[in-house]
Amino acid sequence: MSRSAAAWIFELEADYTYNIRAHLPAGWHTGYAFKEKGGRRLLEIRPNGDARVPAGYGWDGCTPKFVIWDIVCGAPDGIPNPHTRKPKAYYASLLHDVLYQFLDCGLPLTRAQVDRIFLELLARDDFAPRWLYYALVRIFGGAFRLFTRWQRGHNGSCEMLTTTPAGEPAAGAPP
Repeated sequence: MSRSAAAWIFELEADYTYNIRAHLPAGWHTGYAFKEKGGRRLLEIRPNGDARVPAGYGWDGCTPKFVIWDIVCGAPDGIPNPHTRKPKAYYASLLHDVLYQFLDCGLPLTRAQVDRIFLELLARDDFAPRWLYYALVRIFGGAFRLFTRWQRGHNGSCEMLTTTPAGEPAAGAPP
C-alpha cells in the first residue's frame, strides 16, 4: 500500500453476523471467540452457528491487490449490491478473510468449508463471476494463507464463550 493510504481497503462499520451452522460439525453446541495477537476479539462462533465479526475489522476485500501510484490494482470486489450499497463480494471476502485467519487456531472448519461459505455468500449477493472466484480460492487460497500466516508470525488464540442457557454470550463473558 501507499505510505499515505489506510492500512485496509475496507473497515466494517457495524457488527456482521452470518449463520454457518450448516458447515459446522454435527452436534456443534459450543461457542468460541477468536482473538488476534493483541487480544482483540475478531470472530465469535456462537452455539447456534452465528459467526459474528465485530465492527472495526479491516481487510482488503478479494485478493490479491497491490498499489501502483495510489491506484489499487487486483481482484475487483464487484459492483454495489442494490440492497447493501457495498460491493457484491464485500461480505463474502470479509467472512472468508476472518475465517482463514483462524484456520490454525481451533476453528471448527476446514479450508474447503470456508471456501464453500465464500461461494455461498457470493451467490447470495448475486456476484456474477462467483464460480471463477471460488475456483481461484480453491487453487490459490492455501498458498496465500500460508504466506499471510508466515507474514503475521502469530495465529491468534481461541477461547470458549461463556454463554447463557439461550446460547447468547453472558454478561460476564470477556469482550
